[in-house]
Amino acid sequence: MAAMMLPSELPLLRLDHATSRSRIRTLVLCAGYVAVWLAVGAAVMSLPFMLPVPWVLAAAALYQLAPLKRRCLAVCRSPFARVLHGWRAGYGGAFRMGVENGLWCLGCCIGLTAALAALGMTNIWWMLVLGAAIVVEKTTRVGVTASRAAALALMIGRIAL
Repeated sequence: MAAMMLPSELPLLRLDHATSRSRIRTLVLCAGYVAVWLAVGAAVMSLPFMLPVPWVLAAAALYQLAPLKRRCLAVCRSPFARVLHGWRAGYGGAFRMGVENGLWCLGCCIGLTAALAALGMTNIWWMLVLGAAIVVEKTTRVGVTASRAAALALMIGRIAL
C-alpha cells in the first residue's frame, strides 16, 4: 500500500530535498509518510471480515464527492504550501511532517484505498489503476475532475456488480 501511494508524494519529496539539500532528511520525511500507510495497511489486513464489494464501491464513490475529500485533496495538491507553512526543522520535524502529510494523504485517498481493499489488495492491475488515479488526482491540473470521474467509475462498478 505504501509503495502504491509513494509516487503521488514525489512533488513534496523533491521540494523538501530542494529546500533542505539533505537526502537523509528527505528519507526521514518519507519514512514518516510510509509509517502512516504501513499502519493503514496493517489495519486493513487485520480485518476479520470483508464487506460486500458493491457496498464498498458505493461508499468509496460517495466519499470521492465528500467535502472532506476535497479539503484533503486541496492540501495534498499544494506541497509548496505545506513546506512553506508546515516546515519542521531537524530529523524529528521531518518525520512529523511525513506523518502529517501521510494523514492528509489518507484523508485524500481512503475512498480509493477502500475500493482497492474490496477489489483485492494483491491484484496488481487494480493497484496500477487505482494508483494511477491517485497520482492523477494529486499531481495534475485535472485532479478535482479526475476525483469526480473516479466517483462515477466506482458507482458504475457498484451497479455492474
